[in-house]
Amino acid sequence: MELKEVKAKIGSVKNISELTSALETFSALKMKKTQKRFMESKPFAQEMAAMLNRMKKELRERKSVFMACRYPVEKILVCVVASDRGFCGPFNSNVFKFADKEIAKIKEEGGEVEILPIGKKAIEYYKRRYKIESSFSGVGDYWELKQTKDISDFLISSYLEDKYQRVHVVYTHFFSSFIQKPNIIQLFPIRGRTILNFLKEEEIKTHSRNPNYILEPSPEVILDEVLPVFVEYMIYQFILSANTSEHSSRMMAMRNASDNARELLDVLRLDYNKARQTQITSEVCEVSSTKEAME
Repeated sequence: MELKEVKAKIGSVKNISELTSALETFSALKMKKTQKRFMESKPFAQEMAAMLNRMKKELRERKSVFMACRYPVEKILVCVVASDRGFCGPFNSNVFKFADKEIAKIKEEGGEVEILPIGKKAIEYYKRRYKIESSFSGVGDYWELKQTKDISDFLISSYLEDKYQRVHVVYTHFFSSFIQKPNIIQLFPIRGRTILNFLKEEEIKTHSRNPNYILEPSPEVILDEVLPVFVEYMIYQFILSANTSEHSSRMMAMRNASDNARELLDVLRLDYNKARQTQITSEVCEVSSTKEAME
């Protein structure tokens, strides 16, 4: 490899290293911001889930419109939450692989499946495979409840109008900066396990021992008022979890890219020094040969 070529490659790798380092820092800041909001909003959703868990008897006796199973199941909506941007490692591919497996299982149960892609990458992926009626993008930087209201309003209204008999959400669940796993939740009809998904094991045991409560106003009014708000917060939590996972995955991908760039720089510098040494040796030999010829 020529000296000039090696020098050009070193410059290119340096630029890439600076870019990936900047993206890593930017993603880390975004992840912390979204994670903070995710953790701050979680207790409210957990408290609502705890209240609904205490109302097990009422939930069994009076099936809310959001909890009643509908037959026959003709149409099923699967929402797939991905990212708007790339450079986030295997984040999107993991979501799509998981979603495709779950969609295949749902199809085996019967019913026509429609996809609601959320995020530009999901839209690009599923437009090639399904006829997409609706989609949402721009959710990568969402971190306020009002920003996800359009999505929750669409899902609630579509279900209430009986456009879909079942609704599932596929998203990436955030466990830590190093662990994020795709997950699927049946949003409608709401099931007991959906409510328990927001409670910790010790909270489930505690609430299961609680006595019956006197409810005011009536259980019917409470369910009709609480369940739509609970659904909105569930969707909000799913989006926040996916966003936090996206930024975390991008941070790790850019960190790995930066480490690889530094390793490549070390190799290229060694090649540069070898090429430089070879060039100097060649020049010295030429000077020596010329001097001997002149003598």
